[in-house]
Amino acid sequence: MIRLSRGTRTRRTAFRRTATAVLGATAALTLIGAAAGTAAADPLDDVVGALSQQMATGSAELGLPQLLPMIPGLGDLLRSGGAPGTTRCASVVQIGDSTSVGVDSPTKVPSPAETLSAQYKRVGVGTVDLDADRGRSIVGAVDGRTNAAEAVATHLARGERGCWVIAMGLEDAADIAKGSTVAADERIDRIMNQLRGQPVLWPTVTADAAARGYTTTATASFNNALRRAVVRYPNLAVYDWAAAAAGQPEWFDDGIHYTAAGIAARNMRFADALATAFPPGTGVTPATKWVSN
Repeated sequence: MIRLSRGTRTRRTAFRRTATAVLGATAALTLIGAAAGTAAADPLDDVVGALSQQMATGSAELGLPQLLPMIPGLGDLLRSGGAPGTTRCASVVQIGDSTSVGVDSPTKVPSPAETLSAQYKRVGVGTVDLDADRGRSIVGAVDGRTNAAEAVATHLARGERGCWVIAMGLEDAADIAKGSTVAADERIDRIMNQLRGQPVLWPTVTADAAARGYTTTATASFNNALRRAVVRYPNLAVYDWAAAAAGQPEWFDDGIHYTAAGIAARNMRFADALATAFPPGTGVTPATKWVSN
């Protein structure tokens, strides 16, 4: 009878657990495909990314609970009726660029109930702090105004803690397309490294104004960086706003900014996504890492 060393037995046990997790994740992907008709944004890429990162750190064990949040849309599917409810977030700070300027003003939306604050409060948020500025990117500055990384640092210095919605990346995508040497991954890291231990929702970006550098290729590249970031940061969830806004030309004014209907739709969906990613409970880990609604 051959006796295996303890290290060999441990590695085999870890391998079996990981194999079981992969099979379970595959079953979940099949469930999504059957229920929705199409898989959401290449979910296998997320599973492979999670496995690759885990193996790179020297660990061969990755359980099903770690894999499932990597599957886009699974949390939405498993939630009763797929409908968002309320959130664990008592407070929200939203950091944004020009697309977030005015979204909390009753004059910018069809009705006061559709402002940003009203929508976040609809899902249970107590206090809302909107910090948005025109031309803002994560790095650099326009006319000496604070960039997004600096804005986050300012709020943290004030002692603000809670949930964060980072509605950033549009200007960054354009800057990178124009030749900036600061890549999207590094830009995202400059935000997320400051917000470790706090729940973060980051919507994908979208625009169609090629003449001004806001190309679909540029925004898609930034959104791909967000997909990579959810593997690096356990407190990060990404909401696929770009997918929600696709095929909705009436929501856009100039290919970048939004009409009143677009602002209202965006406010509502940001709030719903927050509730989906961070439903009632404790902790900073999202219920799903990729939200689509």
